[in-house]
Amino acid sequence: MTKRENPFRYGIAVDDPYFADREQELKDYSKWLTTGQSLVVYSPRRYGKTSLMLKILKKLKQEGYHTVYIDFFRVTSRHRFAELYYSEILKQMPSWQKTIKKLYSLTKRIRPVISVDEQGIPVVSLKFEERPGSEELTELFDLPQKLSDKKGWIIVFDEFQEINKLNGDSFEKEMRASLIHHTNVGYAFLGSKMHMLLNMFTRENRAFYQFGKITELRKLPVEIMVEYLQSGYKKTGIDIKEGIASGIINTCEAIPHYIQYLASAAWEEAVESKAGIDDIILGKAIQKIIINQAEYFTSQYERLTLHQQNVLKAISSENENIFNAGFTVKYNLNAISSVQRSTERLLAEGILVRQQNAYFFTDPFFKMWLTAI
Repeated sequence: MTKRENPFRYGIAVDDPYFADREQELKDYSKWLTTGQSLVVYSPRRYGKTSLMLKILKKLKQEGYHTVYIDFFRVTSRHRFAELYYSEILKQMPSWQKTIKKLYSLTKRIRPVISVDEQGIPVVSLKFEERPGSEELTELFDLPQKLSDKKGWIIVFDEFQEINKLNGDSFEKEMRASLIHHTNVGYAFLGSKMHMLLNMFTRENRAFYQFGKITELRKLPVEIMVEYLQSGYKKTGIDIKEGIASGIINTCEAIPHYIQYLASAAWEEAVESKAGIDDIILGKAIQKIIINQAEYFTSQYERLTLHQQNVLKAISSENENIFNAGFTVKYNLNAISSVQRSTERLLAEGILVRQQNAYFFTDPFFKMWLTAI
């Protein structure tokens, strides 16, 4: 790393040297997945689930496992899922020409159409006799098990709750009917819409009931993040005053993505000002982020009804036990049922997240912007 390269990254999945800790999760998740224990990982967005899992897949691939990562935000139909899944499986094989022949023998109802791009990389589309149904999908789901060798396969489905877009209940049943028989494949199901994801794995009437070990990816301990921040600044010759690292973490409510975001902005402000990072530099970085995001925050806020706006403002001041008469009277919010409906919309929009009896902003800078208007 050169002296003046920003030591912090945000907005993308990160690996070393930008990846912070998670040593215990790396150890536990790897062990569970490689010993046949399916895994369900949930947390709000921007806690680092994707970066963690991609790091695990990278490590396991180096150990000889076949690894597949599918982001369900990219899946718009059953056909698209089939193409993505088939393509990712094909990429794991040493010779795609030989693999195609083998896949032809394993899938009778799915036929690949292969073309080659300018870099010589195979591009796969799939041909079905009709819209992919249960038998075609069974062939697809069973491919990793049939292709497994000594090391087997590790497959990650990110934002898995988005399966609901694909006639979810039916798709879930078809998927589980195959996956339950796979002895040489480890599966991880990730999700940020926690209520939806947990319903899929904890309700008896759902196909994936008790299918995997459920674990919450929590915020990193403050002391670890303080050390990470101080080390990043030190490596690039930026002095950081006492308490500033903790201030960054507190401002960002210990959410990993926003810690990286603010730490990066403070680094840029320090370099531009040719100064160390103190309260003044940190304040400038915070204000610059809020100004840069103001148009987006305004658009997000104006999409809400007046009552939803008022509920959001009230929660920015008081976020626990909000469904009671005292809260509605204090903030002039009318009936409790109206507060409940507005809150559900704010949760669905991803503006808020619920943790036990409290509600939190998913974006701490949005909260700061809101309290300032």
